[in-house]
Amino acid sequence: MECDQQTLSDLNQAIAQNTDKAKALAQQGENYRLMGDFEAALADFNRAVELNFNYAWAIAHRGETYYLMKRYEEALTDFNRAIELTPEYTWTIAHRGVTYRFLGETYYTMALADLDRAIEMKPDYVWAIAYRCRVYELMKCYEKALTDFDRAIALDETIFVKNWQIERGLILCYDGQYSQAIACCDSRLQQAPHDTTALYCIAVAKARWQGLDKAKSEIERARAALLSKWETEDRGDILYRLSGLAILEGKCEEAWKYLREAIPINDEAIELVGHDPAWLDWRDQPRTQALLAS
Repeated sequence: MECDQQTLSDLNQAIAQNTDKAKALAQQGENYRLMGDFEAALADFNRAVELNFNYAWAIAHRGETYYLMKRYEEALTDFNRAIELTPEYTWTIAHRGVTYRFLGETYYTMALADLDRAIEMKPDYVWAIAYRCRVYELMKCYEKALTDFDRAIALDETIFVKNWQIERGLILCYDGQYSQAIACCDSRLQQAPHDTTALYCIAVAKARWQGLDKAKSEIERARAALLSKWETEDRGDILYRLSGLAILEGKCEEAWKYLREAIPINDEAIELVGHDPAWLDWRDQPRTQALLAS
């Protein structure tokens, strides 16, 4: 943070001296964006663009600021303009693709087209490969998602943060490769024995693979771990996973209650129901569909 403050001080001095003012304002805006002060970032990007209407870099990074604020339509407008000005701007093409992903299912093919283009232009663009993996996953193209996942990990094992084994395990679980999913999550448990996502994935995979009776101990272990983290982990995630364990056991009313509570505070809950094998027999049930549509 001290480095950021020093950068801001230097940029303020450059702006006061009117030394390439638009560039200094845009760089100051970017520094604010990286610090998480999005309103201040927008103010500086706006001033920079007022001074230079065709400043593609400032427009693109203002778009990224809008994206981080979940103002996706405004982000898309800026990304479109920046690409119009600089058609080979790989970073902007990839980030527009991710913005399309958040505009809904009808935009997934547009997201994929942008990410394909960015990766074609820069084959080792690990960030774009990782996000294309996510889009493939959302489109239920799990084999393609796994191919991209493994490609991204080969380039940079940190791209999926420290728990990449879980991320891979979940995709395998969604694809019905249950034994491989369990193996992946078991490797994560060797590092973090109480990891709730790994425990949940194992419980679901084993129930689907070997039957509910053989998965009872894994289900109870996952439920106990989730409840023990009620005060320390994201409650939206916990509520969703509790709903999955309940529906897996056929405890429908309990599952719908947890899901109803999860949806307002877990941005991915609705998407997860469409992929999670725990909900496989119940996702088309009218009560479930009503919750997902609410």
